[in-house]
Amino acid sequence: MDTYTLKSFGDTVRNDYARRTTATHLFEAASKSYTGVTRATAAFAAQGLETRRMGHPDYDDLQIGEVRTANIACVFIDLTDFTGRSHWDDPAQVTTLAHAVLTGFVEVVSIYGGYPLGLRGDGLFAGFGPGVATVAATMALSACAFALDAVNREVNPWLTRSGIEPVKARAGLDYGRIDFVRTGSHESSEVNPIGFAANFAAKCEKYANSWEIVVGSGLTNLLADTSDFTQHKHSPKTFQRQYEQHLYPFYDYNWHPVLPLLPTVARQLDGRPVSAVGIA
Repeated sequence: MDTYTLKSFGDTVRNDYARRTTATHLFEAASKSYTGVTRATAAFAAQGLETRRMGHPDYDDLQIGEVRTANIACVFIDLTDFTGRSHWDDPAQVTTLAHAVLTGFVEVVSIYGGYPLGLRGDGLFAGFGPGVATVAATMALSACAFALDAVNREVNPWLTRSGIEPVKARAGLDYGRIDFVRTGSHESSEVNPIGFAANFAAKCEKYANSWEIVVGSGLTNLLADTSDFTQHKHSPKTFQRQYEQHLYPFYDYNWHPVLPLLPTVARQLDGRPVSAVGIA
């Protein structure tokens, strides 16, 4: 497997942004009959944007109401301050840029052995596993660190050169039981990953400021070396029902020291998902 670099991520984002921009202009032109541009022409320009369907392949065959359970690392990677951006900038450009960067996030998750489970607003929900818990946790952290670094050091300089306001990103993670359930009807349904780990990973992402990664203790408890984690200023989270109270710690992740190791980590996977990795 070729080394996946910051430039690889940047090329994906730049190419996706260019294709989306071209396709948007052509679809707009196709809506005006006097331009001579057809929807078929616009659709041809958009072909390069087609990607695989999101979701976890192990659970695609679930029936309505069927539930399967797995322990996975849950990840939310989010673009921050896009509400304010949509106030100032052209709405079409904001949408195009957001989805171009999200395409990069999807690629990173796949390279690091995870599954893109779905888009959530300006962010991506992903899962790593099931499989060896420590491997899933490590790869999930690695993917988030790489994604933030790539946006900051590869995408943002390009945006600045292009006269576009740079973007910011953050991430939240946790690990635990997830129930995959197909909800809906026989005519229209989808597989939903539901569980505390997913909910708390989303909460961690909201606790994170731009360029931060915040991690729940369900994930940090799996790791032998936690020297790169410090308790978050709002930790622990208190859960209370009637007279019973539980405290759930969560942590800031100092992700910069791992960056030099990431190319080797990705190469060792060699394109395999985390769920296919065992311990020799």
